[in-house]
Amino acid sequence: MSRSGARFSAGGTRAACLASDDRGGQYVEGWELTADGPRVTTRARLDGEAAMSQIVALEDGGTLISWHRPEHQVVRLFDADGHGRTIATVRGSLRLLPGLGRRGWQATAVSAEADGSSTVQRMTGEEPWLAPVARIPGRLGGAVLHAGRLVVTAVAGGTPAPIVVDPETGETGPFLEPPADGACHVLLAAAGRVLLAVSTGAGQRLGLTEGRGPGPVRLLEGLDELGGVVTPVALDPDGTDVAFTVTRGARSELALYDTGTEELRRVAVPRGKLSSPAAWTGHGLWFPFSSSTRPSGFGWLPTGETSVRMGEEPGPFRESARWPGRLETFRGPAGPIEAVVYGPDWRAGGRVVVALHGGPDRHWNLAFDGFFQMLADAGLSVVAPNQRGSTGYGRAHAEAIVGAWGGPDLDDVRALCGILVAGRPSGTEAPALYGTSYGGFLALLAAAADPGAWSACAAVAPFRSAASLYERAAQPVRNLIDRLGGLGEVADALGPRDLASLAPRVRARVFVAHGLLDETIPVTQSRELVDRLISAGHPDVTYRELPNRGHIAIGTHSGDPLAREITAFLTQDGHRARAAEAAAPMAR
Repeated sequence: MSRSGARFSAGGTRAACLASDDRGGQYVEGWELTADGPRVTTRARLDGEAAMSQIVALEDGGTLISWHRPEHQVVRLFDADGHGRTIATVRGSLRLLPGLGRRGWQATAVSAEADGSSTVQRMTGEEPWLAPVARIPGRLGGAVLHAGRLVVTAVAGGTPAPIVVDPETGETGPFLEPPADGACHVLLAAAGRVLLAVSTGAGQRLGLTEGRGPGPVRLLEGLDELGGVVTPVALDPDGTDVAFTVTRGARSELALYDTGTEELRRVAVPRGKLSSPAAWTGHGLWFPFSSSTRPSGFGWLPTGETSVRMGEEPGPFRESARWPGRLETFRGPAGPIEAVVYGPDWRAGGRVVVALHGGPDRHWNLAFDGFFQMLADAGLSVVAPNQRGSTGYGRAHAEAIVGAWGGPDLDDVRALCGILVAGRPSGTEAPALYGTSYGGFLALLAAAADPGAWSACAAVAPFRSAASLYERAAQPVRNLIDRLGGLGEVADALGPRDLASLAPRVRARVFVAHGLLDETIPVTQSRELVDRLISAGHPDVTYRELPNRGHIAIGTHSGDPLAREITAFLTQDGHRARAAEAAAPMAR
């Protein structure tokens, strides 16, 4: 019923991903990518918790999968026949990358050391499974295979620059000199060419190295007309064409760029969501693809053709969802708000839930969402808005909340609530809220801002406030808060956006869930919120702490117990708010 984490092998002929069925079963799948389309070669049941996992597809048809536990990380190898065994249990955290070995399979593991350096290790199918090959100052970012070696973005002294690492000998060296006024990030490689993101005085550009040596970087021209959010996902086997996914709001497009002629051409894609990474082989261009009614699988653009094909869904994962996602546009206080809508028409008077995404620099799209399908099957209309702060709608829309978390985005959610109430029969139940991560914070904030406007609020992995999260979060989360101005304050009648102080205002029924292994938002954030709600005398608070789950605490299939419980919570009878009360939020 759902797939995630798709990765391609180093040569692009194999792929692997996680899968879950509608009974809660978790699997690792291996795929072969052929001229006739993608086909599943192995599906092995996972006995452990699959959250917080990494996957590496191997050229021999095997798959590496790894997930974290407190204080250690487990790496398992599934061979081409689907037989699995644990090959490493390590302290700390490893980042796994594909590799091409001179004998058998090989992968590369990168670990961050306490002194700020990084260790590159070779992982093979023979003991010892892990062998350190190089110690590099600074942290390592993106990596690609280039002429039998790794080209890795190294961040030392605050400036990202590509370096070369030989995974066999451990020999390292600079790949090229970064521009005098900027930095370089490694993106893609094929046929001896490497695509880089190059920072210049005029902004960030894409550049391509010529030949198998580092050589000069040629900046690519003619890409401005793509518009939207543009992501380079693959180089063709000759290193000539670049494939881009283009996101425009909730829609996905595919474009190909000829680096020789600088010609762009669009490719016909079914309505849905294109994802990265991608692989480009002699059979064509491959990428993960999902529609609102079809679980993520693999689509491909066969060589010489102009439209994308979809592979046949295997066995128990055939298309079964009956609620196609549709796009609706609502009038917001500062411009249109696009939303993905599932289930019955929200205007008919049944229950409706406003679903808020995390990030906050993310957006809803037309990909398959098993949880939304569950809610729709239960009779709920799901309205998932891309309010201000969401990506895919231009820079102004995305940056509207920089320095103002819970400001313009909250205004959009409150306005949407008024539209939903005004457009439904009088006396119907007030809308409910659902959100994860930042969306959970925003959902609880909306419930506090307009206490009489909402019937229920379900929040998964929320945080109390940006300042509270900043004090306790890991450095990547702090970096995000800094980048998006999360510590800024919104000056209005509601006051500081701290749910600990706003909790007494909440009147809607509340359900909070958090994974104990969450490395993004510490579980103490939810504990403090729930304690504050209870101490404020809130009569209806439910809290669930999941001991074996991380930040992505809720499953997307009908067999997931948390998904079932939240669905039941959102379909319980709440209060029926007066339309006038809900349509006229508190003065700002």
